[in-house]
Amino acid sequence: MKQQRKQADGSPPKMVFLSIRKILIGSFAIILFVPTLLLAYFSYQTAKEKIDDQMVMAAEENLNLLNAMLDSFVEGKKQSTDLLSQSLPDLSLVQSGNGTNIGSNDQVRNQLVTVKATHDDVEMVFIGTEAGLYMDSAEVTKIATDYDPRKRGWYTQAKENKGSAIVTSPYISAATGNLIVTIAKETPDGQGVVGLSVQLVKLAEITKNVRIGEEGYVFLSDSSRKYVYHPSYEAGEEAEQTATTDQLYAAESGYFSFNSSNDQSGMRMIFQTNDMTGWKLAGVMYEQEVEGEASTIFQVTLIVLILSIIVGALLVIYIVLSVLRPLRRMNDGSLRIAEGDLSTDIEVKQMNEFGVLSTNFNKMAGSLRTLIHQVNENAMQLAAASEQLTANSEHISTSSEQISHTIEEVAHGSVQQVERVQDTRNEMNDMASQLSHIASRADDVTAAAGSAQVTATDGNEAIQTAVTQMNSIGQKVKTLSDDVSGLGQRSAEIVKFAQVITDIASQTNLLALNASIEAARAGEQGKGFAVVASEIKKLAEQSSNSAQQISQLIAAIQKDTQVTVTSMELVSSEVQSGVSLVDDAGSSFQEIMDSIAAVALQIDKVSTAAGQMSGNAANVLQAIEVVSGISEDAAASIQQVAASTKDQLLSMQEVASASTMLSKMAEELQDTVGKFKI
Repeated sequence: MKQQRKQADGSPPKMVFLSIRKILIGSFAIILFVPTLLLAYFSYQTAKEKIDDQMVMAAEENLNLLNAMLDSFVEGKKQSTDLLSQSLPDLSLVQSGNGTNIGSNDQVRNQLVTVKATHDDVEMVFIGTEAGLYMDSAEVTKIATDYDPRKRGWYTQAKENKGSAIVTSPYISAATGNLIVTIAKETPDGQGVVGLSVQLVKLAEITKNVRIGEEGYVFLSDSSRKYVYHPSYEAGEEAEQTATTDQLYAAESGYFSFNSSNDQSGMRMIFQTNDMTGWKLAGVMYEQEVEGEASTIFQVTLIVLILSIIVGALLVIYIVLSVLRPLRRMNDGSLRIAEGDLSTDIEVKQMNEFGVLSTNFNKMAGSLRTLIHQVNENAMQLAAASEQLTANSEHISTSSEQISHTIEEVAHGSVQQVERVQDTRNEMNDMASQLSHIASRADDVTAAAGSAQVTATDGNEAIQTAVTQMNSIGQKVKTLSDDVSGLGQRSAEIVKFAQVITDIASQTNLLALNASIEAARAGEQGKGFAVVASEIKKLAEQSSNSAQQISQLIAAIQKDTQVTVTSMELVSSEVQSGVSLVDDAGSSFQEIMDSIAAVALQIDKVSTAAGQMSGNAANVLQAIEVVSGISEDAAASIQQVAASTKDQLLSMQEVASASTMLSKMAEELQDTVGKFKI
């Protein structure tokens, strides 16, 4: 099929709707009417030509009969003339009477009268002699006394045609006024010419009675274009010089068509030439007679045509209805399907191509019903799954927000812990410096016991300050230990939340897998759901991985926190020992103040204790450095956990948005499928 050209705006060209009814009726009308009309037309034309040929043949036969009759008529007169020319006595016996050209001889006259008496259509029998005498069969010859037959046409023509009878052109008889013709022949001895003046009235009557068709006629004219007989012209009248007469005299025989000079009606002329006389025998018939004869056949043909059209039209109606009815049923069925009604099948009333097509159409509708039913069930399952996924996503989002808030609080506590550890480290640095100073002072006390009282007083004050500071260090170390313990407890809570996230991600992954399976069942319509389910599955896997990372980080933090707690317990123990030693130092200074003598004995112990305290302070400082590094690492880890938690929250929000869209698409699919009636 050729591709249709598009319009300028890009839209396909509009197609003109042409119904099957119009196509069938038009096709059958062409098949019915065109051959029938052509058959009727050619039948009429053939019949008309046959009638025309028959009328022409009839006219030719009539002309042949008339021509034969004319030959017989002329031949009989020629024979009479020939017999007369041979039976006459010697014309030299004819004598002139009374000095005129009128001859006289009884024997000759008797023969002339006898011949005249035997021929009713002979008006006169006469002779002309070489001597210029003239005799006829009339009782009284009524011609001029100086009449010279030798100067007449019949005489000269007969002389020119020795041994043959001649026929003159018709002319009007002076005696009777009738049209006559002279048949003359020279006598065997050449002494004269005998002739018969033959009336053409009977020939005209015969010609008049010859009919060409109903209204046609026959006429005779001689070689000089004078009418021997014509129903519209006088005998002897010369024909007008027209194209018709020119055609008539242009050939020996034939026929041609012409228009009447009166009413311009179509006419046809069939003509022949008589060999004996050279006359034209012409038959004229009217074209309308041919059409009139053919009209009867035309009427019969028309009746047959009308009956054929009626029968053909009834047959066409039956065929068209037998085609349109199943098509209309199929069209109604397709309209019901287009409107979503798949509950009704097309009624199959006949087993032909349309019946097979209707059966296949019903099978297609059944397949659509099954497909719509399956799509409807899948849509319902998809809608339920999407709603459950939406609820789980919202729950996970809420949990993720709580975890994020908790992680932020833990991060804030970690920052504070780092700051406190820094403060503790600074104080321990001060304490270590002071212990070093105490040790130095103890050595000085050993060297200058004399000034012990004053120095003891200062030392007592320094010891009191150290006691205060050691108590403060102990309190801060205890606070740091409590904070680190709290960090361990919150880390345990984070592990629980991470476990919740892992469980939720597993459920989400399972739901996404179910959604992918249902989308695969939905085929083309579930491709969009399959993509969304795949994205949900990826987000669930990311959430599970992030939760595992969080669990690993929290486990590391718990381990470091445990180490920090242990170290802090050691620091706390050392601080308590330091406090106890400082208290002992204070007691010693009190004893020094009470008894200067005992100072010398205790100064070594003080120096030794001071050295131990300095070493313990260094150890405490080193432990605090370790706690500071662990706290900083824990703070960084907690910051990473907070960032991962935020990412997890964003991912769950995306999952919730995708599940909401999936639920909406499932509802739209249910609405679309709900439009179908199965």
